[in-house]
Amino acid sequence: MSLELLKIGYERHIPNAQRFMVTIIDQLKELIEKNDITLGTQIESRIKSFQSIEGKISRKKKSIKCITDFDDFVGIRIIVLFKSDIDKICELIKENFSVEGEENVSERLDSDQFGYQSTHYRIKLPQEWLKIPTLIGLDSYKAEIQVRTLSQHIWAVASHKLQYKQENNVPMPVRRSINRVSALLETVDLEFERVLSERETYISQIDEEKEFNVDVVEVLCDRLLPESNKYFGGENYAEIYAELLANGIVNASDFTEMIQLHLAQQLQEDEERVSSEYHHPGHEEIERLQKGVFFTHVGLVRGCIKMLRGDKYKYIAPEDD
Repeated sequence: MSLELLKIGYERHIPNAQRFMVTIIDQLKELIEKNDITLGTQIESRIKSFQSIEGKISRKKKSIKCITDFDDFVGIRIIVLFKSDIDKICELIKENFSVEGEENVSERLDSDQFGYQSTHYRIKLPQEWLKIPTLIGLDSYKAEIQVRTLSQHIWAVASHKLQYKQENNVPMPVRRSINRVSALLETVDLEFERVLSERETYISQIDEEKEFNVDVVEVLCDRLLPESNKYFGGENYAEIYAELLANGIVNASDFTEMIQLHLAQQLQEDEERVSSEYHHPGHEEIERLQKGVFFTHVGLVRGCIKMLRGDKYKYIAPEDD
């Protein structure tokens, strides 16, 4: 196909490609929230520019019949904070999308290459999704989803900027330094995993009679409050912990007693807020309202503190990020 006809086809496919990309991102966000996965950055996405397509055809001498022949016409990148979340994301992709190919980029690196690591999936929408009216016509589109940690992403961006993907590209005076950076970034991933493991061990051994801290507050919230209200990945336990202390709730027993006394009324207020807020167009919490909840765990706890303290309630303003 001539480049002129290919460009016409490219422009014709852009609206559907946008719809396809947004659909995938929306589903990924829902899966990530439900599975309590911590992102290092917001999900990145792009539709391949025609200039990039033209360059790829020229470099690889590819014969293209249609823009949708490109596996990475739509590109999505998921950057997680913890390495253990990569396995979770990969399983979610395989369980929820039609996977046409998978590649761990680090496995194709030669012995003189270092640092760059990423897992790539080539996916399409599942056939059953394509029966939904808003998704009709998206069956020919493919996307490449890249999954990596924040540390791996730092290396990928830096090596691209420096053009140091292979060791023989690196000037000898800086080779030791660049290798040290690569090793340090891998160590960051390992140490984050160690922190997670130690934290999980600590939480499993919490003695509520002797300790009261941020982790105890999270455990108690999970134990005493409805799971449906929890905002996975978005609860600010440090903020509400400071508020608890400022209002005289300084141990697990006080916290539990307060929740038991006032939770029923808070849940009634939660139900009323859902009813009153649901019909506001463009409400930023519409997804939670559709699930029948308004307050998060932190919101429910704050409401209980207000009821307990009355006019003596002390609000602690959140610190600036």
